[in-house]
Formats: sequence, C-alpha cells, structure tokens
Amino acid sequence: MANAASGVAVAEECVSRFQELHAGRAHRFVVFKVDDALQRVVVDKVGARAAGFGDLTSNLPADDCRYAVYDYDFTVEDATEAAGVRSKMVYASSCEGFRKELDGVQANARSGVAVNDECMLKFGELQSKRLHRFITYKMDDKFKEIVVDQVGDRTTSYEDFTNSLPENDCRYAIYDFDFVTAEDVQKSRIFYILWSPDSAKVKSKMLYASSNQKFKSGLNGIQVELQATDASEISIDQIKDRAR
Repeated sequence: MANAASGVAVAEECVSRFQELHAGRAHRFVVFKVDDALQRVVVDKVGARAAGFGDLTSNLPADDCRYAVYDYDFTVEDATEAAGVRSKMVYASSCEGFRKELDGVQANARSGVAVNDECMLKFGELQSKRLHRFITYKMDDKFKEIVVDQVGDRTTSYEDFTNSLPENDCRYAIYDFDFVTAEDVQKSRIFYILWSPDSAKVKSKMLYASSNQKFKSGLNGIQVELQATDASEISIDQIKDRAR
C-alpha cells in the first residue's frame, strides 16, 4: 500500500532508452520491470533493431509483469489493414501462453479427474442420514482430483451456503433445500449446482465443465440441477422456484 500511495520511482535509464528508441531508432524494443524491492522501475531488456516481434514476446516472463515498448514497422495498403495491426500484435503476444493453457486442459480431459472417496461418503451422509445442509467440492491445486471443500451442518442457512462459494473460482455443490408446499406439505429437494463465475480462470472453468457430467453421475439422488455464473442465478427466489 505504501508504494501504491507514494508512487514507484523511475530510473533515468528508462527515459533515455525510450528516447533512443523513439527519436534515434536505436532499438527495436525496451522491456521495463519493477526492481525486487518494488521501489523503482528499471530497464530489463533492450532489443536491437534487427530483433523481431517474437524476440520481444520471448523476453516477457510467463509468471511476472512487465512494461514494454515496441517499435513496429509495417506497410499497409488500406485503412482496414492498419486497424488490424494492434489486434495482430495482441494475439501474437498471447498466442503461446493461450496454447499452453489449452494443452493443459486437453491433457486433463483425456486422463480424467479422479474423485476422492470422501466426496461420495459426504453426499451419502447428506442424502440418507441428513447430517449436512450443504457440501461444496473443488479440484485440488493440480486439477487431478475432486475433493470435499466445505460441509455445512443442518443449522446453516442458505446464505451461509452461498457465502461459501468463492467469487473467482469454480465449485460443485450440493444443497438440501427444505420447503413447505402450497398444500402445507413439508418437502425437500437436493440441488446440484455447478458454480462457474465469470471471474474464474479459463482453465478452471473448462476443467470443471468437462468433468461435470462424470462427477454428478456418481451422485445418485440429485433432484434439481443448476449452473450459475453469478449469485443472482442461485438466489433464494431461484431456488424456491425450481424446488416446486
């Protein structure tokens, strides 16, 4: 917070390297980084005029941030092509990382995600013994196994359940909803919910979606299924409507 409030200093070399690129066209690109103490922006890499755009992208780390300036030379025949240059650059710089992300998803989809035995055990306790109000499940950090995340006892509320769902990651969830019909009959419905918020990472959303059918098919006794990308899609009113 202190750096955010006071600002991060900029090394003089950053400005001089940019001027060499901008005015003197001495460089093809310049990459800048914040130093290890997070106190100052410094020059990280400089590419000679002979360097290509691939040289720039290969100098951008996969797991850290950078500022970068690239002097792009091109020839266009019409305004339409000129308008597409920025799009091409963005897609080119993102291509390799996106491809690796998809490769990882495909590898997991082919091998299948295992289901920990506790998942079925807890579901049986909720369905048959009514020991729990809800259960949430998640994939482990390596996306290799589905495990129990949280369990709510019978006294927990629907709000407790929705609060247990993360804002930026996916979950599978079971909720045992009790209600009274218009005829004053006490009933319950077991809901299965695929929680996949828009803010979740693409890899997470794809893996949860690809494993969804296999996982829920092992939970015998589900009565209502829902998929939700935000809280409004699983509001208590939505649950009541679907329970009827």
